[in-house]
Amino acid sequence: MRLPGLDMPGAPIRLTLWFAPLGSHVERGEPILEVTSGAVTIDFPAPASGLLAERLVAEDEPVEPGTLLAIIDTER
Repeated sequence: MRLPGLDMPGAPIRLTLWFAPLGSHVERGEPILEVTSGAVTIDFPAPASGLLAERLVAEDEPVEPGTLLAIIDTER
């Protein structure tokens, strides 16, 4: 799962919260993480159903559009 391009000029983007625990099953469309830029907060849904196998970015870390955030194993 990659962070899509966001039109948020000026303020840095931070991954602020993981909703889904590592190793949990997530459903496509289910919010699994939150990012913040300035006063704007956005929840991002899982792009596919499967097991949240890896989190590649920790909470409160800055992220750039296109950053690989997580691995969802769709085979499980």
